[in-house]
Amino acid sequence: MGGNKAPAWLSPGSNRRNPNCPLITFSLNSLTLVGKSMARLLPTLYRFGLPLVLAALCLHTLGDQCALPAPVFMPFAAVMPQTVVWAWEEAEDLRLAPTSVGVAYLAETLFVGQAAPGVPKLTVLSRHQPLAVAPGAAVMAVVRLIALPGFQDSGPIREQTATELVEIAHRSGLRALQVDFDATRSQRAFYASVLTQLRPRMPATMPLSITALLSWCAAGPGTGDWLSTLPIDEAVPMFFRLGGTARSGDHKSGYPLREPHCRGSIGISTDESWPQLRPHARIYLFAPRPWTERQLAALPGIRSNRVAALQFEVATANHIQPNDTGLPSAAKPAVSGGNLPEERWP
Repeated sequence: MGGNKAPAWLSPGSNRRNPNCPLITFSLNSLTLVGKSMARLLPTLYRFGLPLVLAALCLHTLGDQCALPAPVFMPFAAVMPQTVVWAWEEAEDLRLAPTSVGVAYLAETLFVGQAAPGVPKLTVLSRHQPLAVAPGAAVMAVVRLIALPGFQDSGPIREQTATELVEIAHRSGLRALQVDFDATRSQRAFYASVLTQLRPRMPATMPLSITALLSWCAAGPGTGDWLSTLPIDEAVPMFFRLGGTARSGDHKSGYPLREPHCRGSIGISTDESWPQLRPHARIYLFAPRPWTERQLAALPGIRSNRVAALQFEVATANHIQPNDTGLPSAAKPAVSGGNLPEERWP
């Protein structure tokens, strides 16, 4: 969570010296080194010894005035609202969205694969649909990551992917970054490495979010709980497009969220049933078609019973049109933890 965030004074481009602390300099020429062999220690002394001496003298003479600034941890709630709409690859006009609602828009889709055997390749597909938001709206970028058939993990492809995400994180007007990747078990090491390379290169106060399969969130401490090792601020459990035998109208109150990263938010869709919405969880809401004025006006009531306008597509999607499984839809009892949709193998 916030503890994974790099201290502000360690972030790229930051000033490590408190402006209230007088500048103390030393000349290495004034140090007397005995014997030629001591010359070999100069790089080490300069790199490690000198900063320690400077810090000790500064703290000794001026106390707290010279102390390095405390790490800056920005709570997610202070950056993004508690209700966020996803704006996917559709032409979206969200200027009438309430000021209490944030926007998470698909900025890019990254395809990772190989140009030739053993040659990694990253293909970038930028957003090509227009997006309009009100001035001052809370906006976060979402990057969809897709591993192509035959994808092979490597150091270069990890670096290329992380570098592209860094570029997006530094675009103007963004408050947060979210990565959407349904990583298989064999791709988890790749994903973890990309996020680890990305995090210290992001703006120091920018939160990092990822979407999460329900099977990831169901894992408790110990075996299978890989989200706890990631340098992220939140993992959004996705309660729609579950795959497998799951149907869009199924009851969804039986999925356990044991992983702490998954307990602060929830991902739902206007054309599927919802689990119970926890009072303080951040809600990410997806719509399969462009947002309408009616839906936007109904967003403030999402936590109450006044959600008919936000779920008006459910009846059509679940009972008239075929769903993803091709089977008739019917409400089912709450599923057990043993029936969680799993990620694709391997």
